Amino acid sequence: MKYFFIALIITVLTSGCATRNAFSKLKISPEQERAIENTKSGKIQKDLLVEGVYSAINLNAVYPDMSKEKVNFYISIYIKDKQDELHVTLNGEEPTSIHSLEKDNRFSHLQGVENDWIDNYLLSFDNNETAGLQLLIESGQFSSGLLNFPKEK
Repeated sequence: MKYFFIALIITVLTSGCATRNAFSKLKISPEQERAIENTKSGKIQKDLLVEGVYSAINLNAVYPDMSKEKVNFYISIYIKDKQDELHVTLNGEEPTSIHSLEKDNRFSHLQGVENDWIDNYLLSFDNNETAGLQLLIESGQFSSGLLNFPKEK
């Protein structure tokens, strides 16, 4: 019984010092936290040859009040060969709209990375009733591979 009380006291004292999660020590907003959780980044490549890099954020997960009729993505991308056409699909479907954005835009603060060499896009897709979201970024023969995002409710 004596050990039980000692263990209980130690647990109470040490749990009071625990933080909620990894983000609680950072000075970021709740929307930046959601953006980090809903970002996929990587390389656009074929085998070991890299053509570019990307970062894709599911905006519907970051902004829950965003239109449920569309699925919106903020994509920052760098492609070495600008002559290859950039092609993005969601679950095999083409975007309904693509808007090229300036370097400093209303979503750029979500990434925390500011570069002059990246291109930013806002892409909208029809919201089909599928279980998950599979985004694919292609440039010529290079690809990001399927990027799986959970479907927001």
